[in-house]
Amino acid sequence: MFGREYDYSLIRTSSKEALKRSALMVCGNDIRKAAELYEFFVKDMPNLPDTDPVLPNTFDQIKDTAVSVFQWGEQNQDKIIGAINMVLSMLGKNPVGTAPVEVPPAPIV
Repeated sequence: MFGREYDYSLIRTSSKEALKRSALMVCGNDIRKAAELYEFFVKDMPNLPDTDPVLPNTFDQIKDTAVSVFQWGEQNQDKIIGAINMVLSMLGKNPVGTAPVEVPPAPIV
């Protein structure tokens, strides 16, 4: 089985199904050799899943990324505003969240 050089970089061990396909490809569709190679790898991986997990579609990936970015922004809102205020103060402008100095207070009615 191991007398011939195999390209082991082609072997995917993300699931049992992927490992079987990889072993068949590496062994040139020789089922006996592929089975030996599969057993050689799988004996040390008892928790290997049967199939690869289904990847979310592009829309779900974009939605999850947007949600995580907005959550990060909410959690770090004070730091973000502090950084913006620091840049604005360097430029000589009014910080975010404060009224401009030139504007008089609104009259009380």
